[in-house]
Amino acid sequence: MARAPGSALVLALALALALAAALPGAAPARAGEIAVDRLATRSEDPRELTFTARVRSAAGLASARLEYLVLNPDGNIGGSGEVEVSGGPEEDLIFTLQTIAPRRYIPVGSAFTYRWLLVDREGTEFVTEEQRFTFLDGRYSWTMRTEGLVTVYWYGASEAAAELALAATASSLADTEDLLEVTVPYPVKVIVWRSESEGELAQRPRSGVFDATVITGGQRVAPDLLFVFEPSRIVIRHEAAHVVTKVAGDGPFTTIPSWLDEGTAVYMQHEPGAGYTLALAGAIGGDRTLPLRGLASPPGDPGRVDVFYGQSWSVVSHLIDIYGRSALADLYRTVKAGSRIDDALLAVYGFDQDGLYNEWRAVHGLPPVAVSGRAATVAPAPSAATVTPLGLPTPRPAGGSAPVPASTAPAAAPAGGAATEAAGAPGPAPGTPASGVEAGTGAAAQPVVILLTVTTLLVLLLGGGAVALMRRPERPRPGDS
Repeated sequence: MARAPGSALVLALALALALAAALPGAAPARAGEIAVDRLATRSEDPRELTFTARVRSAAGLASARLEYLVLNPDGNIGGSGEVEVSGGPEEDLIFTLQTIAPRRYIPVGSAFTYRWLLVDREGTEFVTEEQRFTFLDGRYSWTMRTEGLVTVYWYGASEAAAELALAATASSLADTEDLLEVTVPYPVKVIVWRSESEGELAQRPRSGVFDATVITGGQRVAPDLLFVFEPSRIVIRHEAAHVVTKVAGDGPFTTIPSWLDEGTAVYMQHEPGAGYTLALAGAIGGDRTLPLRGLASPPGDPGRVDVFYGQSWSVVSHLIDIYGRSALADLYRTVKAGSRIDDALLAVYGFDQDGLYNEWRAVHGLPPVAVSGRAATVAPAPSAATVTPLGLPTPRPAGGSAPVPASTAPAAAPAGGAATEAAGAPGPAPGTPASGVEAGTGAAAQPVVILLTVTTLLVLLLGGGAVALMRRPERPRPGDS
């Protein structure tokens, strides 16, 4: 039976449409549907991170919101931001997150998860599948290698430096774990730049005077994350030791002072270096050593950095040589359990920081000095090198609602999207110290809010005359002097 020519044409068109539908590509969204593809992230430099997505919606979008988490062993930190939409059937969404800002520092090497929350004009809601990636400095093409629990990232012809970083990190972790009788419970990442200048944009901002005077060889910027700018075995062992000291000594309410933290890290270098030993010898020879109570955080004066590190190393070496390795591990455990450093020293050794300082001075032929007591102790201040970058943990709540970061004010709206919540801890003001290797990991002292006295309140309530109200002073930022 002959088939009409028109029937053949209809059949051919039907086959063509079926074939087109079977081929990969972005099909238009039908009414009541939202389709998303081309999910991507990019970072043209380490100070910002851009999220993009292509969306198709027959009804047009009414709102678009990005939610993200920065994964951190101490607790994941969340944030989100709204993106302006055009309402057309197809559009590209762009959200830019400032990773280095006055109240936010998200270091290169951080692991992210994110998702888009979309609503069209008919009320249809759509949430993309959770995406995961590692934030890297987009100026370079990175290579990674993992051995055991250590992953190293590098770029260019730096494979030898990466191999050194792998070996030195693994050996330092093992040696420091053995010293402090603790195990690091998570993997560690190491980001290797070819020089400090090439990694400068990734560092937390500091004083220009300090940066011009002190060379930073490396930093621990998160519990599980190291920066290396000078690929030397000493620098890498020092920074990796800080991963272990944090696990061993920092508890929910107490942290180890910088002299103990840095002294242990220099001890794990296996050689303190000529700069530290010469500075220490000069301080001892001129009786210009630093009281331990003044070493709760690194000095802001670049001229005293080498003395700080040399003396911290010498004091820790003294504790190990005289009282043994197990006692040092017990000191760390006692601080982690909630004791302040003076109470922990008394419990383990029978003396406080003043007693330890004078005992150490006597070993080096120096006379005892009068002590001012515990009230003079300086609380640890944050450092630009190893400050925990993300503040308090804010895990995503059940039910898909947007996470709200703890203790963080809204950040300024970034280009491409308005950040309504920001991840990150308040950053130090310019001038916060670092060091030739890195600055310490002491926690920031919390600002004290001045309260009105009961007497003043009574006077106000009783209307007893004209009472001049004092303005509450501005809360100091961590790192302010």
